[in-house]
Amino acid sequence: MTLQVLHIVHDHPAYTSGGTEILAHDLTRALDATPGVRARLLAATTALQRPSDAPGALGLEGGDHLLRTGRYDRFSMLRQDGTDWVASMGRLLGHVRPDVVHLHGLDRIGAEVLAVLRRLAPRARIVLTLHDYQILCPNDGLMLTVPEGARCRNPGQDRCRRCYPDMPAAAHLLRKAHLTALLSLVDAFIAPSRFLAECFVDWGLDAGRITVLPNQVQPAPHPQRGPRANPDRFAYFGNIAPHKGVLPLMAATRLAGEALTLDLHGGLGHAEAGFRREFAEALAATPNAAHHGPYNRADLSALMARADWLVLPSLWWENAPLVVLEARAAGLPVICSGIGGMAEMVAHGTTGLHVPPGDPRALAEAMRAAASDPAAHARMAAAQRSRHRDDAYRAFVDAHLDIYRTLSRKVSA
Repeated sequence: MTLQVLHIVHDHPAYTSGGTEILAHDLTRALDATPGVRARLLAATTALQRPSDAPGALGLEGGDHLLRTGRYDRFSMLRQDGTDWVASMGRLLGHVRPDVVHLHGLDRIGAEVLAVLRRLAPRARIVLTLHDYQILCPNDGLMLTVPEGARCRNPGQDRCRRCYPDMPAAAHLLRKAHLTALLSLVDAFIAPSRFLAECFVDWGLDAGRITVLPNQVQPAPHPQRGPRANPDRFAYFGNIAPHKGVLPLMAATRLAGEALTLDLHGGLGHAEAGFRREFAEALAATPNAAHHGPYNRADLSALMARADWLVLPSLWWENAPLVVLEARAAGLPVICSGIGGMAEMVAHGTTGLHVPPGDPRALAEAMRAAASDPAAHARMAAAQRSRHRDDAYRAFVDAHLDIYRTLSRKVSA
């Protein structure tokens, strides 16, 4: 009997290149190629991406299903458009007839989708991968205070009210109560990092309902890297945004000296004008740094081959960045902020280095030390390659199948 699986994600890789969209897309493809499994993807889209589609309309992109969304409230995580998207969801569920619906977050699609799924597909098991902290933190899931930008480990009513003083206390209470009720409809949660799982347990989610399953990426060919006498080429891959720590990174690059170089790969996206100005000024003041703009995923291997170190200086608690896994496959050591899921993925002194977040002097010192020690670079590069397994992605897919089949057996029993 064929296992029918529907994956739901907040965007499609054809329109954005975020890690969650890529992971959901690739996982759907790998599952669909597995004997005895039929997997389909539903991605939310916006007016910017599909201007000719009416809100609530279904569409197609490369064989994947699309649902055009309307207004979405980031605080409540609920849809605000009043469109008849429920009918569209009903048609799609009737077409796919899923045994398992696997959501990759609730952003844009709306948290109420959980209740809709339970009503329209009562026998389907619901799985939710917790790719981010949006459920926990109304500040776009960043777990950074407003406006200071300090890290916030345990969001809650009192703490969140400091960031949003204009919101009444009842709004914060209702937000958590409503999300908690909706999350009770989920049959299984997946967390890509132990840190993120612990954050959700602290918030109130039952630890027994969460499976920690580290992310993996599709195997891709990477050029063989020889030893470098001067491993002084540093690279950043990702969104150019304040919480990503790119401004402290450029400050560190200036402090480290012009003997090393920094290549920044990524777009500014929806960055505000003030940050765009700060970034442009910092770039102009850093002669040994270059910004190359957005990159295609297909070019990532070649771009990484031109670097000696990946730098991930995030100021927030990254969960499980796919770029670290790509660096592992490329044999590229990583210098990262020693917090959150990043610290789990990079072994300090073995596959890379940890630095305090937002500390340009400490980062500059780490970059100088890394560039001047070819033996350490060679050792860490070898350790990165040794941690990469060609069969890791297949094991990742099979682990999802184990979760799905366990849940399906419970329904049949």
